[in-house]
Amino acid sequence: MRRGARQSQIINNWFSLVTIILVTVVLTFYLRYIVKEKPRLNSALACQLLNNSSDKIINQKLLNIQDALILKGRYILDGGILEALNKTSFIKSKIKLSKSNRYFMQELNILSTNTHKHYVKIKYEFIENEDINNNSVARLLTSFRINGKESFIMNTDLLSYNETSIKDAISCTIKAFKHNVTKY
Repeated sequence: MRRGARQSQIINNWFSLVTIILVTVVLTFYLRYIVKEKPRLNSALACQLLNNSSDKIINQKLLNIQDALILKGRYILDGGILEALNKTSFIKSKIKLSKSNRYFMQELNILSTNTHKHYVKIKYEFIENEDINNNSVARLLTSFRINGKESFIMNTDLLSYNETSIKDAISCTIKAFKHNVTKY
């Protein structure tokens, strides 16, 4: 009787080993040297670079539709204020929603008509910061919705409660919205 493996089995084993090594080398090079695209933080506008802000496009098609509706005046503003739970809150005494609505309307420069069935809901909230160590006192979270579906979200830190800081944050939000709309 013969001892050991047949020559065809030896060749088969060598081919299997070489194949495994080649696949491992190719995968290693692919994972190490292929440049991964970094996630998009914001639109890189000048106002976004001044404040710590981020925006996200959820649905580009809805964003374009919303821009057309806003240009026709078919939008409503829905503002809110969320107070800090674990510390003394100052946000309600410093920020008034009526003024914020006025700032949004001034920045859009289009009068709102609420008589239509389809409209854009610009929902914004001033959220008071609970962390004492953080540089910002609050943040403005704005979302643009149509029929309950979001298309664009922007989050901007407010460094103070003064009117210019609030105006700048609202202005930056509208600029980022308009910047991300693609015209067809």
